[in-house]
Amino acid sequence: MSPDFSYKFYQVTSEAWEAMYQAILLAKFSIYWEIYIFIDDDSGKRFIDVLCKKAEEGLDVKIILDSIGSAGLSADAIARLRSAGVDFKWYNHLSLEWNLNNWFRRVWQRNHRKVLIVDEEVAFLGGVNIKANFREWNDVFVRLQGVTLRRLLRSFAKSYIYCGGDKKKVWRLLHPKLSVEFKDWKDKIKFIMHSPIKLSRSNVHRVYHNALAVAKDSFDLISPYYVPDLKFLRLIKQAKKRGVRVNIFLPERADHKIMDWITGAFFSLTVKAGASVYLLKKMNHGKAFIVDGKSGFVGSTNFTRRSFSHNEEAGVYFENTEMVEDLQKMFEGFKLEAELVDDNYRVKRGRWERFKDWWWRNFEKYV
Repeated sequence: MSPDFSYKFYQVTSEAWEAMYQAILLAKFSIYWEIYIFIDDDSGKRFIDVLCKKAEEGLDVKIILDSIGSAGLSADAIARLRSAGVDFKWYNHLSLEWNLNNWFRRVWQRNHRKVLIVDEEVAFLGGVNIKANFREWNDVFVRLQGVTLRRLLRSFAKSYIYCGGDKKKVWRLLHPKLSVEFKDWKDKIKFIMHSPIKLSRSNVHRVYHNALAVAKDSFDLISPYYVPDLKFLRLIKQAKKRGVRVNIFLPERADHKIMDWITGAFFSLTVKAGASVYLLKKMNHGKAFIVDGKSGFVGSTNFTRRSFSHNEEAGVYFENTEMVEDLQKMFEGFKLEAELVDDNYRVKRGRWERFKDWWWRNFEKYV
């Protein structure tokens, strides 16, 4: 591992915000940020202020916001950013210029990443957005320094060009010097990126499936929403036969009622397959997993068909012992505050409840 390698996990959204704010405040050369939800409310205004300040100081500040996720960003904030010199881009911005052939695809396809890169040396990624009512949510977010960020920088550059940015302004990010070593790959820290523009099958989806398929002792997963496919349910069943403990952590009440109903509709199938489902009292927006206490993953991808297939997503897979141990401690804390879904859950539910589960499992294909 690089001698200057460091990392830090954040479990509460407000703590991650403060760490990102301080990193931006101390930036010397560049700030690259792509994020799904960014609203200039009480929490977002301070970020608008510091981004404008840094751009006015001459730093290279580029931001990519999803046009639906960040639709609540005010016109005044956008004008301030652009006036200060921030290179601001919308991802799949709603426009009357779209033709009918690609209109539906572009509405459905979103940039769900939450990646901040400061001075091309420090990266933050995970599930954290910027909006005031997210302040006290639990989440899983990580800060990394001392690993090669080539994959993240290239992905940002490609998104920037896709959003209408000048290719010349990010040419260096697309073609970094060959002398730079792939320390992240050599040291078992790998960035996993998915773009529906280039790939029909999700890299992240494959990582989840492969992780459960090779688990020998335990597999712990956390997600705010949970919509498993048949293959994942079969993998749970196979893991159970191998003696693997599969634990799935979900919020008892998600922030979207429809997703709450859909997630609940899969409880019985998941418990029947052999997993333990734990419900968290507090809203948890984290997306992460641990395999056998030896490897881990943190990212932006919800465990849903939409995230796996239609969204730009980003994550990091790691086998660093200290990182896995720290993430394991976070999961142990979740377990202490969670309520286990009873093994008799499926038996206790009446015909009407089971019919609703069946209906929501089929409806999820359309959301």
